[in-house]
Amino acid sequence: MLMKKVLLALTCMMLLASCTESNDSKGNKSKENQQVEAYIDGAADTLDVNGYINRARWYLANQQVGFAIRDINNALSIDGKNVDALLILADIYYALGDQDNILLTLNKATEIAPLDSRPIIKLAELSFLQGNPTMANAYLDKALELNSINPQAYYMRGIICMSKNDTVQALKQFMRARSQDDTFIDPILQIANIYAAQRNPLAKDFYGVAIQQEPDNNALYYDLAMYLQDNGDPEKALEIYDTLDARMPGNYQVLFNKGYVNLVYLFDYDAAIKDFDKALEVNPKSIDALLNKGVAYEQKGDYKHAKSIYLQILKDNPNYQLAIDALYRIGE
Repeated sequence: MLMKKVLLALTCMMLLASCTESNDSKGNKSKENQQVEAYIDGAADTLDVNGYINRARWYLANQQVGFAIRDINNALSIDGKNVDALLILADIYYALGDQDNILLTLNKATEIAPLDSRPIIKLAELSFLQGNPTMANAYLDKALELNSINPQAYYMRGIICMSKNDTVQALKQFMRARSQDDTFIDPILQIANIYAAQRNPLAKDFYGVAIQQEPDNNALYYDLAMYLQDNGDPEKALEIYDTLDARMPGNYQVLFNKGYVNLVYLFDYDAAIKDFDKALEVNPKSIDALLNKGVAYEQKGDYKHAKSIYLQILKDNPNYQLAIDALYRIGE
């Protein structure tokens, strides 16, 4: 689970590293994002280089790659040596899975601006994704020689350490990245994930810091709730799941986790059954939700309903061992 989060974070970093945040820490639209919206609304039909770059960033962040390509080509037609435009072009090639052109574009950027560490860090990311962490670290060494205040480089170092299961060194790198830029959320999340895997209470603090920076990010609340339910505070976890249920109704995983917390930690079997029923409305084929609903009936002593559910599972999945074990357990 932890490595999955790391790899997802790397993917996001590679695609969006050159993008500026669209909202500030209070959730207000940045001045740049307001300008971009004006461009998209047609308030500016002919843009300068920065206008095309800003709009391309927005399109790329919103997965409108075709429009991003159009705008970045317009920017480069005005200034073919604009490093910001080349970095976005590399991100576009990444979105398209074109690794050869990523390399060509980043090499061109380093030739144009040999003292700019950003394309070098992206070359490190590309090397890592291609399975060459040694080359990636060599690029990062070069980037840090150019600029020792370089949170992106230290973050990337941490990712490489995580790929080697060296969480001690990874934590040091992520901490260093955060010390250089306390608004850089990616290392904060990785620190929280490492501490959560270690059942370290500091995980809660780092998830809290991340949530302060991105209060509308539901995934952060979910990760915090998962940590709390597994580390002695299921009531608080359930509160967060209730909040998430209100914010994004019909989310299967939230509904399932509510049921799980009520079943396993709070022993509220009636509430658990209701939660699993809601989860099954969203995903009627979920064996996990159906099995846990049966367990809830079993725990409350309603063996008739439990047996019916276990038999229902076995009808479609005759070799499902957990349902077979459950029937033996209740003497059927």
